[in-house]
Amino acid sequence: MTDVRVTVGIPTFNRAGWLKAAIESVLTQTFTSFRLIVSDNASDDDTPDVVQSFTDERIRYVRSERNVGGIGNFNRLIALAETEFLVLLPDDDMLYPGYLEAAVEVLERYETVGLVHSAFDLLDARSRVIEDGVQPMRSRSAVTIEKRELALERLMVSGWALCFSSVAYRTKAIVDAGGLREKEEPFGDRQLWMRLALDWDFGYIAKPLVGFRTHPDTISMRVAGRLGVTSDGPARGLLNSEIHFQRRMDFLDGASLDPGKTKRLRALATLKLLADSAKLGLSSHKVATRLASLVRGYPRILLRPALWRLVVAQLGGRRVRSALRGSSIRYRHILHG
Repeated sequence: MTDVRVTVGIPTFNRAGWLKAAIESVLTQTFTSFRLIVSDNASDDDTPDVVQSFTDERIRYVRSERNVGGIGNFNRLIALAETEFLVLLPDDDMLYPGYLEAAVEVLERYETVGLVHSAFDLLDARSRVIEDGVQPMRSRSAVTIEKRELALERLMVSGWALCFSSVAYRTKAIVDAGGLREKEEPFGDRQLWMRLALDWDFGYIAKPLVGFRTHPDTISMRVAGRLGVTSDGPARGLLNSEIHFQRRMDFLDGASLDPGKTKRLRALATLKLLADSAKLGLSSHKVATRLASLVRGYPRILLRPALWRLVVAQLGGRRVRSALRGSSIRYRHILHG
């Protein structure tokens, strides 16, 4: 298999039932020049039997004698990849048959692209489609190349910037970015993508090419449960938003960006948290007050029409304008001067 172009890595732990579907989804790809590595994190269920039930020579099975943690298992797959491109597919999700062909085409065509991702379908535990054609970013084209500066900005303001299961990496890009990091958990994928956006453009395919499964054992549900948030409602949404905000701040603290750019990205991330808080129940008075404080600290935030409309939609234009008039900011000068 010297001509293999892609490694698909499936990290798994005690999910024998879903693992079979994940493996099958890889083996039915229209693009066939790949190696599939299943990295078993010391499962004590039927995982070995599931893998051994497949006789495809492209499959390699590696197993830990002890649990190395979820991040450790992902990073082992990164270390094992000897191909130009790499896909990390969680064991509860699945690829659609044309995924690898479409992703590899983008990575081969655009040398500045460090990763490519796609739209996706949201599935339930029984693989039924809950929502089809979810679009993480707006695009009028079948394929969009997002410049790294814009990708980094979008990572500051998007709740679901990329679907993890839909991402195909240029292996050099993910290795140079340091892979996933224990200290950045939970949701360390966001900081990984931010580090990638410092050096690489992003590719996006507007067609849904993966199935992303939602169920009670997802990472976000486990994190919420450990913190005492057991319902799938506003409290969990706000918790996730606050965690993502902190991840953005942590990244900016260590990114060594130009001070002006850092200030702008911090303001964008703060406005995203503010908009989420308004949507999830923070009083309009508190939102207006915090918005005025944000504008005082970074007046040019008023030049962001899309984000501005988002906040106005939550608060109402009259209340926002009143809050800004009460601040010391001469926002007309900022907008028109």
